[in-house]
Amino acid sequence: MFIPLEGENVLCLANAVALYRENDKTIILRRNGTKETAPFTPQTLKKRGEALWEESAL
Repeated sequence: MFIPLEGENVLCLANAVALYRENDKTIILRRNGTKETAPFTPQTLKKRGEALWEESAL
């Protein structure tokens, strides 16, 4: 599953281990151990992923 982030960035959940909040930021922990900061809450990321899935099913 993919989740659109900002601009052209897309998160592939196959490469993510965890999404969590830390100091008002969402941290994406990747399988390779790197971390990425997202401006969205985990709930918003979930909604964005679901919306992309629904659009692609059309």
